[in-house]
Amino acid sequence: MLRLSSDRILIALAPDSLALLRASGRVRPRVSEKRTIACDPGFGAQPWQGAVAALEKLAEETRDANAQVTVVLSNHFARFIVVPWSEGLGNAEEITAFVRYCFAKVHGERSKEWDLRLSPTPAGSTRIASAVDSSLVQAVRAAFPAAARAKLVSVQPYLMSAFNRWRKDIKGERAWFLLVEPQRACLARLEGGRWSAVRNTRGNFDEPREWAGLLDRERYRVGGDEASEGVYVHAPRNGNALPVEGQGWSFRSLALAPAEGLAPAESQPFAMALCAL
Repeated sequence: MLRLSSDRILIALAPDSLALLRASGRVRPRVSEKRTIACDPGFGAQPWQGAVAALEKLAEETRDANAQVTVVLSNHFARFIVVPWSEGLGNAEEITAFVRYCFAKVHGERSKEWDLRLSPTPAGSTRIASAVDSSLVQAVRAAFPAAARAKLVSVQPYLMSAFNRWRKDIKGERAWFLLVEPQRACLARLEGGRWSAVRNTRGNFDEPREWAGLLDRERYRVGGDEASEGVYVHAPRNGNALPVEGQGWSFRSLALAPAEGLAPAESQPFAMALCAL
């Protein structure tokens, strides 16, 4: 039996950049390679085509690497909805059809061309679903053909990789989870550990006052409490210098642990990839 490599290649795709980390070891991973590549967000008809063009070139250089590959997709490339629990759904086909119906109610006919994923949760709980252009997922898979030594094992939206990274750190009966990227914020609300709302929106969210404005609007939309609720924030460009309180909200920074071989001062461009480490 072939032994699986302990090496991992983590790739983050965003409209204007691609970041790659190669790490070895599982318990104490060590970064052995790091690269960033600028992408042209205006290349092609879709916002992800410039990033995929860069990925295809990079993949040609890494196909002979004995490693497992995970690709994390910027929230710019994904849509999210909260899906209610339905007792009447039986097999996987029925569940997928229901999720597609939920997306179609929000996004219309174009959702037919999307690749859908549904989070695993206990029976009776609401779930969060993601949708990515099927052509994007197919292009990522094609970049790492089955014959290559580098094996693609996962393609995941940033929201899901980040939440899986920090889910044990999110405390409280009600909490918000905020991911900030350049020109993008993805905000999810949890009640009793269950998804209750999600908003993935474009705009400038570099400052805490802009987070507070988004939170105020979302709290009004979903009917949240007027009392201050904890907000768990991962905003790599802000570092760990977050205000504890601001505009009626309590912010708590979610910082990535240092990785051996990657100095803290140079980790910001790799934050999305590090969430999958």
